[in-house]
Amino acid sequence: MVRYERIILLLVAAALLIPAGIKTRQSAQNAALAGFSVKGFVRVEGDVAHPGMYPLSANLVTLSAIKMAEPLRPLKRLAPAGAAGRRLKNGEGIRLTIREDGQGDVIFIPLPASERMLMGIPLDINTMGAADFDRLPGIGPLIAGRIVTYRQNNGGSMALEELLKVEGIGEKRYETIKRYF
Repeated sequence: MVRYERIILLLVAAALLIPAGIKTRQSAQNAALAGFSVKGFVRVEGDVAHPGMYPLSANLVTLSAIKMAEPLRPLKRLAPAGAAGRRLKNGEGIRLTIREDGQGDVIFIPLPASERMLMGIPLDINTMGAADFDRLPGIGPLIAGRIVTYRQNNGGSMALEELLKVEGIGEKRYETIKRYF
């Protein structure tokens, strides 16, 4: 009977200690993640071993993102001047081309609207083309063209609320698409 009492005692102790251990492990994982808060995503492509999307932290600069993607050849410098230390923005893309002399030419490009929507990155109404607007739910090529024309006729930029002034966009359609911006 003493043997059964020990087994029961061990089972009770395990039942009490396992949840405490799991909670401690989760707290440690959460603390580690808190040190690296993700502010969005950037894409790195071109002459890199691992092209793709990378998490954007508060102070991520161009050179750091390129290093994460591993350049195919050693880099001596980046062009244009100041590109290496430039802070990246959510939804931005970097295309790297490495020359024979080791210079890395960097081009900054916004991600297409379809990718931004997929990643939950807000769209910029003032940089979108008709094809980008066409990807929004309830907006076809005709209304997309009207949005671009409205923007061009009103100084080349517009506020989100101005979509209501575009023919074919009523309250219901506006409410459906405004969450993407």
